[in-house]
Amino acid sequence: MRNISPFRVRKANEYLKQRNIELGNFQRVSFLLNQGDLKGNQFEIIVRDIKRVETKNDGNDIQYERLIPCERGHLAAMVDRVRQSGFINFFGEQRIGEAGPETEVGTRSSDIGRLMLREEFAGAIDLLMKGRNKRRGGDFIEGEESRKMRDIYVSSNGDVDLTLSAFPRGNGLARERTVLQGLKRYGKDKPLDALKCLNFNVRMFWINAYQSLLWNKMASKRLLLLGTGPAIGDLYMDSDSTEIKVVSETNLSDVGLCQVVLPLPGYNVRYPDNAIGDLYAQALEEDGVKFVRDAVSEATAKGSYRRLIVPCDDLVWEECVSEQATAPMLTSDEVNGATFRFSLPSGAYATMCLREIMASTIARA
Repeated sequence: MRNISPFRVRKANEYLKQRNIELGNFQRVSFLLNQGDLKGNQFEIIVRDIKRVETKNDGNDIQYERLIPCERGHLAAMVDRVRQSGFINFFGEQRIGEAGPETEVGTRSSDIGRLMLREEFAGAIDLLMKGRNKRRGGDFIEGEESRKMRDIYVSSNGDVDLTLSAFPRGNGLARERTVLQGLKRYGKDKPLDALKCLNFNVRMFWINAYQSLLWNKMASKRLLLLGTGPAIGDLYMDSDSTEIKVVSETNLSDVGLCQVVLPLPGYNVRYPDNAIGDLYAQALEEDGVKFVRDAVSEATAKGSYRRLIVPCDDLVWEECVSEQATAPMLTSDEVNGATFRFSLPSGAYATMCLREIMASTIARA
């Protein structure tokens, strides 16, 4: 927090605590932290109302599912599995957008990034203005005023003045407002200039979202097609080095799965020398995306590498007793809530660690 007094930080907690956020353990230092300096994060997360899914047969060869209490031994086994083997280093929905059809969830961050990489900047702005719609649960993400403003933009064929006049009061939708003011300033025939009115990190976020979504898809393909061990043609990186190497017949037995990396696509990365490399090329061609070194920064990316598996060997859990008055009665072997504690390296998602644990509690016959 740069140029902010401790007094102001403490005052902020009066507001933040109402939203279950608290700032603490802060002190004055004589240096700056910048992007890339983070080594990792520690987490303590409580999960309540834990259930398993049981598949039953109604006697007429029709199967159905029901929720049942989760046994303590089952949850312990799932935690042990993640602690020993780690989990797939997927990017979370915070980065790529909530999964679901466009008709339900609306625009995803990766959709905007895809159009930017194709240099379709006007289309990217249209997607930004269309915005997100509903969550998977069916409730609207934004309020009525925001939805009305977006409808006006669509129905008026992108009338900038009319849309700006319909903007909801307050400081919300800052990106949308900034881009529209950019269109008003430079004209609708210069959408890239309008996008450049946004902070550089915001513009790159959408491109990063597309790269992340493609990485997620390739990670799934890699494990489905080539299994849970290193394969010839994989890329890997030693723990004490950033040099990218290729798995071959001569070093196959010396490489572990935790060393395998997959590229976030870009003009300065190497792709695997196996079927996964071909799938990268196929996916980029289908999306009409090319990463060109001398393209404008809003339509390209250098690329990088990301480990396929994240270790989580300090993962521990303990039972959390529900504070609800209506908490269900449990047997001695059942657990209703749990506190999970673990640490992750920079760039890894706690939501994906929990997803691995919790998805595995959905035990199907």
